[in-house]
Amino acid sequence: MTPLDIAGKTDPGKVRERNEDSISLVPELGLLVVADGMGGHNSGEVASGLAVDTITTFARDFLGKGRNAVPEGSDASLSARARQLTHFIQNANTVIFEKSRAFKKDQGMGTTVVAALADEKSLTVAHVGDSRLYLLRGGRIERLTEDHSLVQDQVRHGLITPEQAEKSHLQNILTRALGTEAQVRVDVSDHPVLPGDVYMLCSDGLTKMVTEAEMAGVLLQAPTAAAAVDTLIRMANEAGGVDNVTVAVARADAAPKGGWRGIVSRFLGG
Repeated sequence: MTPLDIAGKTDPGKVRERNEDSISLVPELGLLVVADGMGGHNSGEVASGLAVDTITTFARDFLGKGRNAVPEGSDASLSARARQLTHFIQNANTVIFEKSRAFKKDQGMGTTVVAALADEKSLTVAHVGDSRLYLLRGGRIERLTEDHSLVQDQVRHGLITPEQAEKSHLQNILTRALGTEAQVRVDVSDHPVLPGDVYMLCSDGLTKMVTEAEMAGVLLQAPTAAAAVDTLIRMANEAGGVDNVTVAVARADAAPKGGWRGIVSRFLGG
């Protein structure tokens, strides 16, 4: 069992008839997955559901019952967990893409995804699209993912400021999504987990409605991961709830066993 406090929830919001977001939490594996679907009819929820179900199934197969299997032929320059998450997400891409080709009503469907594998020592995050993962450390919030979107490309090239990007009417135009093409490039990175760290995965239904400063305040003050999730979803809905909103939170203990010796042992592999 991971010692992290993990919780998550999805909500349709106040405007949309359907919830096209999906979420999966497997605390015993330290797995958190959030996906935000897109497509006509009910195809968005189909795509996001396939994403989280496929990733969860592969995670259980590779990591369940104490296993730690690494996919053959994967990028040896990546950590084992980075290779695992990339493999899980690329397989989800294949499942969604093939279903969209097989059924006319599902043509063109796709989804964002952000997924994390975490324990008390480290966290690996992988994502495609504009669903995000944030870290709260020492009272400061930091985004650990970079949106695969048109406005983020404009920010990267200095055409607009980050503040202008948050208000742009082009926010929803993605440059990369899961299931829209036969192959997908997954961004993946590894991060140390320090005592008191809080990690949050979310769909853009939260980031459109709640500022990063407001998120930081909630993550800092909430007594549990579940309380933080409930408060953030309520704030998004009170601000208008124009989109489905999904939030998952993982919190590390503030005081690890062994005090400073315990902290040092994390970095020495103890």
